[in-house]
Amino acid sequence: MKRLIKFFRSRNTKATSIDMRIVNGLIEQVDEATKKIFDSNATDLLNEPFTNVIAAVCGVSTGKSRPTSTERQIDHTIRPLIRNIQDALETEELSGTKDCLIDRLIKRLAILQIAFMIQRHKRSLLSGSQFKSIDTNNLADIKVAGPA
Repeated sequence: MKRLIKFFRSRNTKATSIDMRIVNGLIEQVDEATKKIFDSNATDLLNEPFTNVIAAVCGVSTGKSRPTSTERQIDHTIRPLIRNIQDALETEELSGTKDCLIDRLIKRLAILQIAFMIQRHKRSLLSGSQFKSIDTNNLADIKVAGPA
């Protein structure tokens, strides 16, 4: 047991003492940005291939001659968000590798958030007979069948 306590205890408390309010605030910024992207481009996001969303978040060209307005808006929303988060985390002190890691984590989080919103919206569009409503998938609503 003592070995486990030593293993999980941080050796350098100064470097690992991050105020969770800051982290939660940064995650809320990503949530708000992705919600803004989805709300203003829902029909385009539902009709385009998802690879275009990934390319737009990552700032990569999709091979088309010109990016779509949705791709441009995603890029214009994500870039300042990444800069703000890097500034909030004081990334000047971080090495280039850690800075790149933060950049990739933010982009992946944004991609996952947008993918979740797209799938949730598609699911809500399906008829009620095919899927239950998302709101009724609570533990309190589950009925036990058989010997549990």
